[in-house]
Amino acid sequence: MLVCTSLVSGCAALPTNAPTVPAITKGEQAPNNTIGFKIVDLDANIVANPPPRNELGLLQLGALGSTPLPARTDQIRPGDVLNINIFEVGVRLFGTTSMTADMSAPTASAQTVTVQVRDDGTISLPYIGAIQASDAYPDTLAERIRRRLTSLSQSPQVQVGITSTVANVAYISGAVSKPGRIPLSSAREHLLDVIAIAGGAQSTTAGADGLDLDVHLVRGDRAISVRLGDLHPEDLANLVVLPGDRIELRRAARTFTAFGATDKVSQYPFSAEKVSLAEAIARASGPADARANAHGVYLFRYETDSAGKLIRPTVYHIDMMKPETYFLAQKFEMQDKDVLLFANSRANLAQKMAALLGNLFSPAAAIIYATK
Repeated sequence: MLVCTSLVSGCAALPTNAPTVPAITKGEQAPNNTIGFKIVDLDANIVANPPPRNELGLLQLGALGSTPLPARTDQIRPGDVLNINIFEVGVRLFGTTSMTADMSAPTASAQTVTVQVRDDGTISLPYIGAIQASDAYPDTLAERIRRRLTSLSQSPQVQVGITSTVANVAYISGAVSKPGRIPLSSAREHLLDVIAIAGGAQSTTAGADGLDLDVHLVRGDRAISVRLGDLHPEDLANLVVLPGDRIELRRAARTFTAFGATDKVSQYPFSAEKVSLAEAIARASGPADARANAHGVYLFRYETDSAGKLIRPTVYHIDMMKPETYFLAQKFEMQDKDVLLFANSRANLAQKMAALLGNLFSPAAAIIYATK
């Protein structure tokens, strides 16, 4: 009895690369399960009603996109270059004064002045001096200039246009064909529009279809990332880009990882838009016949609810010895950063112990044999 007890305790202490099915079940129920993971058997109900994808980035972008937008997009800002067209009749400040014989039909002239808004938000024009521009729109600035000219010129009319801007722009960088500044217009470009204006994802980028790229948006003190392949034109997350937004396309391969009693413990990239659990198990070479317990294949995942709120870590249990499991595994989709675990067989531990005992006692047997 003492020998048997020693053997059992020895099996528990043997080195192994994965827990057994009883150890995983015991771990769920243990008081030290501080993260509160829960084991769930994969069944037809779960496959028919799959858990929501981890779309926290999409939800955050959607919330950001639902905030009210500025009423207008053409506010003048420091650094803008303006074209100011001044039209006059009769006695003129700009251009040559023309007096005709028929004074009832005075000629008209136009003058274009190009100015840049200074850092303090002002511009300077001949005869009227400095005038505040950066808090105005083109039409309101034109009216300010017209009022200042009224006492100096005959029937002045003014038009103002923004020809170049350094402030009413967004910045895009990373894995795009044409990184740089993107001027924003009254069309109110959306996130995907700006990416398209920048030439889209680089053609040389692995996963340039968006599956292996993250869109990272920085607005003020907020930074949000979402996978490009998850972003669609009709989504609320495809928000209107505002001046000062910074957008970066980052390479971020989707992967899952396999551990335990398998012949290929490794990280595996997603090579397709959707990868089923059955495909993932096959890529990882499945449970190793000599070491694994096919009753115990587990998928570890951090689940989120429909509102994007993190809930308890979930462990999906798959019994590969049940034929129906193979149908269910075809319909259950993998998610980025999922972890597959192939549980060790208890018989494998006993084999390890037997091999260890053989290594310990075989030298003694050889000595005994040699003395005969």
